[in-house]
Amino acid sequence: WLRYDWLLIVNSSCYVSLFFLFYFYKIKIIMVKNILITGASGLIGGILAEHLSKNPNYDVYGTDKHIGLSVHYQIEKIKAPEGQQPILPPKKFYICDITDKDQLSRIIRNNRINIIIHLAAVLVDDSPAYFTHINCDGTKILFDIATKEDSVEMIIYASSARVVFGYLDNEPYSLLVKNIKPTETLKRITIDDPPMPSHTNACDEAYSNSKVYGEELARQYSSMDGTNVKFICARFGLINLPDSIVSDLYDWSEKTVWCSHRDLCQFIDRVLENQLILKKFQIYFVCSNNDFCWIDIDPGKDLNYIPQDSAKWDS
Repeated sequence: WLRYDWLLIVNSSCYVSLFFLFYFYKIKIIMVKNILITGASGLIGGILAEHLSKNPNYDVYGTDKHIGLSVHYQIEKIKAPEGQQPILPPKKFYICDITDKDQLSRIIRNNRINIIIHLAAVLVDDSPAYFTHINCDGTKILFDIATKEDSVEMIIYASSARVVFGYLDNEPYSLLVKNIKPTETLKRITIDDPPMPSHTNACDEAYSNSKVYGEELARQYSSMDGTNVKFICARFGLINLPDSIVSDLYDWSEKTVWCSHRDLCQFIDRVLENQLILKKFQIYFVCSNNDFCWIDIDPGKDLNYIPQDSAKWDS
């Protein structure tokens, strides 16, 4: 085939421009993926939007219910910068509540979205019902829309390492909460261990339960007849604004599951690069290579995910 076309071009110079225009145009269609980030105004959303937008193989779109700054500025007690602008251009950013089914459908359909990175979620609120409305109902609405759109190939669902923080209530993991250095390596919690949210804080418990629900929902949708969408659940560890763990705001139960911005981006890169060989449903713990890490990140090695950063106990 290649030989025939080459001879055709040599003998008919008028076809040269048309051939190469079509050839390279076809390559672009095959390679460029349209990615939608929900919760794009949040901390992780901003990090990933900026990172992925630098890759010519991706067209990045975002949704959020506001263009304001991440709630992490309040949680981490950090002064917000003045005049900060959205990372994505206006034509690629949509003000949209995750529970707005009609608008969400239009955004996905009109932009022929291939991959959704679902980050939209309530992190802090006094009402458990609000966690259910946004984190649970909103996720179900998104999954339902995505699995009915032919263009959607994969959803990366932002779960959380907090779905297993209940293990910290018992020894030896409870030593970390007390900032007591363990005398031996801790047995790592794997994706085969049952979720166990912590009951010490009503807000954290409601948030963690909503993430357990989202994972189970992803499992159900991935096994439905006729569904070709892959669901990757990423149990992210602690991702914070300063991109370090020197602050006394965190104890070692969180520092041991810290995930740097660089390792976060690397994990997403590896998932996107390995899309074709991924299973229809998979869960990964995602964090940096920290001392006394108690969640199992080894399955990420199958994606060639090798954390570059680490939190050291004695540093």
